[in-house]
Amino acid sequence: MPRVDVVLLHAPAVYDFRERSIMFGPVSDMVPSTPIFEMYPLGFTTMAEYLERHGVRVRIVNLAVLMLNKPGFDVEAYIRGLDAALFGIDLHWLPHAHGSVEVARIVKKYHPDTPVVFGGLSSSYFHEELCSYDAVDFVLRGDSTEEPFRRLVEAIKRDGRLDEIPNLTWKDASGAVNVNPLSWVPSDMNAISLDYSFNMKSVIRYRDMMGVVPFKDWLKYPVCASLTCRGCTHDCVTCGGSAYSFREHFGRDRVAFRDPELLVRDIEHIQRYIPGPMFVLNDFLQAGREYTRDFVKGLQRIGMRNPIGFEFFKPPHEEFYQFLDAHLDDWSVEISVESHDDDVRAAFGKSHYTMAQVEQTVKDALKNGCSRFDLYFMTGIPTQTAASVRETANYIRHLYESVGNDPRLLCFVSPMAPFLDPGSRAFDNPSEYGYTLRARTLEEHRQRLVMPSWKYIMNYESAAMGPDEMADATYDAGLSVNRTKAAAGIIDRATAARTESRILEARLVLNRIDEIMAGPEPLREPALWALKYESERLSQSTVCEKSELNWPHSVEIRHVAAAAGLWLRENVNNVVGHLKGIVPPAKSDQHAGHTARTAYEAGEA
Repeated sequence: MPRVDVVLLHAPAVYDFRERSIMFGPVSDMVPSTPIFEMYPLGFTTMAEYLERHGVRVRIVNLAVLMLNKPGFDVEAYIRGLDAALFGIDLHWLPHAHGSVEVARIVKKYHPDTPVVFGGLSSSYFHEELCSYDAVDFVLRGDSTEEPFRRLVEAIKRDGRLDEIPNLTWKDASGAVNVNPLSWVPSDMNAISLDYSFNMKSVIRYRDMMGVVPFKDWLKYPVCASLTCRGCTHDCVTCGGSAYSFREHFGRDRVAFRDPELLVRDIEHIQRYIPGPMFVLNDFLQAGREYTRDFVKGLQRIGMRNPIGFEFFKPPHEEFYQFLDAHLDDWSVEISVESHDDDVRAAFGKSHYTMAQVEQTVKDALKNGCSRFDLYFMTGIPTQTAASVRETANYIRHLYESVGNDPRLLCFVSPMAPFLDPGSRAFDNPSEYGYTLRARTLEEHRQRLVMPSWKYIMNYESAAMGPDEMADATYDAGLSVNRTKAAAGIIDRATAARTESRILEARLVLNRIDEIMAGPEPLREPALWALKYESERLSQSTVCEKSELNWPHSVEIRHVAAAAGLWLRENVNNVVGHLKGIVPPAKSDQHAGHTARTAYEAGEA
């Protein structure tokens, strides 16, 4: 296999999940991935494109997907066969704490002289502890490490100075951990590109389809995401991506927006090749009216044809929906309100709107052409009791009635699990928000991840609702919401019956695990192993069927033609490169001639 400069590896949440019996529960019901969180962060794509654009050859390998799709896949043999100047591993989300470190250890086992670098928000929070592991040489901190990573690669290849690389935590020859200043915090997101064609080029270059797909079922449901910004203007107390978290831990005191012209270009590039729906993450309304106008009009200008969904952090007004509908054909909305109770949501950090406003915004959106409105509720948040969780399920019934059981409204409820985010207000000051932490260090979280069920894995207990109460209330709410959606005709009876059966079975298995854990320790492992199949089956879709999250999509001839053209161009590049004895870096056409400003630089937001 030809040598590359950087191999980016994405590990499963638990490395040896195939050899363990763990009931992860409904922790991934609201996201496209499975409970082992095989979906790698968007930063892999921006990082790879940026490095390749600067002459660094990069390969993405989604080990988690390969392990899911190939039961006999030999991870150690695969890693042994890789050849790179540096290995990068993401620990952006804390649920990867176990798998990421174990993969690093395997890399060091077979490539002892090759550096290993970690990155991501959780890596940044635990950077010194992470760097103390023998298998970890470097940690790149912050939310924008594309340029520091480029400098690190350059320093490794040319034996350069490590103490001059911003955002870097590193070990010197004595093993001492050094922490460079967190000084690379760009004021905008204009130097990067979310170029999904890089992933397609990697498939062609390495003849490896499944090693680069974003998550297990992506080929069946090719959903893509685009980022409005890095940072946040809001302060949800359990969120590790809140304004507080970025300010206190990740060096960012104001939001870095992506210029609307570039955001539109990203989306145009995506829809050229990929037929699936697109999500625009991180509420672009935060950037102000002019940004909003330029972005939405830009989407109309490119002839937006794929379904597109927008994440909002507070309810928009009806005039905004009218504006969207005047410029777009197929648009949807997603809001996470967490609780129906305004007091509970205020304790969570969402006092800037009321549920009365949420009800109105749902009606306004549906009235003005919204294709779909997804509304998310959560269990386990500050001051929330088990009774309040059950009341949320009753409120969802009321909400459906208020919109005439409009099938475009999709309501979901799921637990805040497995972890409170490191770096959030609640993690830093748990008692202030009614929590007791079960784990604080990275290693403590790694040990929790291999416990037998999601109740044991959770890194917190709430004073308002203990773990047993939370599990019971979550399953009760799931049953109630499922029945409400069936009665309203939102889901069909067969789907509702399957979901109800899974929830009831999941409760029984969770109780059986509790009984096993209360019994003699020598008998636990074989008894848990006997539940492995049921634990895994009942964790794939618990409180809803994952397909409820999916939007319709279709492949058109334009996607086939674009992919064929890309295949031809990349194969020609590869043939020329191999004749020269090199793997040529991929080329991106997304950066030529851009001189736009961000909304902040223009003083408009």
